[in-house]
Amino acid sequence: MKNTVKVISAVAFLSCAASLQVRATTIELPLYGFQIDALDAKPDAASTTALQLCLPATEGFAPNINVQVQPYTGAIRDYATLSKQQFEGMKWKVVSEKQISDDEWSVEYTGSLGDKDLHFYARAISKNGKVYLATAVAKETQWATVSDTLLQHIQSFKVK
Repeated sequence: MKNTVKVISAVAFLSCAASLQVRATTIELPLYGFQIDALDAKPDAASTTALQLCLPATEGFAPNINVQVQPYTGAIRDYATLSKQQFEGMKWKVVSEKQISDDEWSVEYTGSLGDKDLHFYARAISKNGKVYLATAVAKETQWATVSDTLLQHIQSFKVK
């Protein structure tokens, strides 16, 4: 009986591993000299950070981009209003914002988190009951140096 359970467990594990291999998309970073299969998991009812990309750290902080998938069935304008209320609660300041379409909103904002003064730029795209939020962040003192690179990559973000 114990051997049967072991065999069934092994087959289930191998089936899962094989299905992951079939679905995996390879992420290639040629400047770093490596590639890796994406850790691709289906988003559930909770917010999920699907991807985080970092530039080299300076001043004790690595400017980065993260992509979150958030369940949200409301209109993007309502999502924007809710986000700005959260910014106000954290004493963050909206620098600029734009309603790009009925399903897309972008916002640039600044604020402190702990002892760091940060600068953010985000694009929120609503699709199929989710908001896909791509956010770039750097220390305020880094922003002038890295913002062009971060913004270029945020603008390349597409939801399929």
